[in-house]
Amino acid sequence: MFYEFLLDRTERWLNLLTYHMPLAYKCNMGQTNQIKTSLKREYDLYSNAVAFYKRALQEFEEKYQLSTQTFLKRFEAGHMGDNADYFDWYAFAKLLARWRKIRSAIRSAIQ
Repeated sequence: MFYEFLLDRTERWLNLLTYHMPLAYKCNMGQTNQIKTSLKREYDLYSNAVAFYKRALQEFEEKYQLSTQTFLKRFEAGHMGDNADYFDWYAFAKLLARWRKIRSAIRSAIQ
């Protein structure tokens, strides 16, 4: 899926940026603005992914009349069965958490 590829790429990019942050202070103003512009684009992409996964989770919640948190507890305890939807629901919930975490890091970097 495209979103998983983007997530992996941006995680690696943020790790590099964090590791080399002292070097960022040596960048000229033009480079700094380019980095911020790039991060803002990434933030927008992450916001779209978060919205996608939130909608997907809402559909599962409506379909099964169960909150995602309750579902996760039951699924991880082995009480939900092997329905393919459950595996998608679980994966989407975990991906949403990762997307939110990285989006928050990007937000901190551009503020």
